Amino acid sequence: MLASEQTLSELALPELELRAVARRVALPALIAGGAIAGIIIAFMAGALERTDAAITHWAEASNPFFAGTNSDWLALLPFAALWSAKENTRLSWQESSIARETVIRLPAN
Repeated sequence: MLASEQTLSELALPELELRAVARRVALPALIAGGAIAGIIIAFMAGALERTDAAITHWAEASNPFFAGTNSDWLALLPFAALWSAKENTRLSWQESSIARETVIRLPAN
């Protein structure tokens, strides 16, 4: 059979599973992003000392979360977001027992 005789269904590409691709790419992307950020910070601290000092001075003057007594609150934002997401997806006792029986196929206690 010649390539021109093949139907469109025979030439179709397999379905792309975006969740599987995202799971495989997420961790290396985070590691690469952290490495690039570290390189930029090290370069700014070493080669661009005046620029680093100017950015630090600007951040201390205009950002209340950069330094001082309020600086710890900024570090808590990711944990607050994770806690909020967890609380919004929490199932009630009845819903969790139904999910356990139907999805996981375990016997109910």
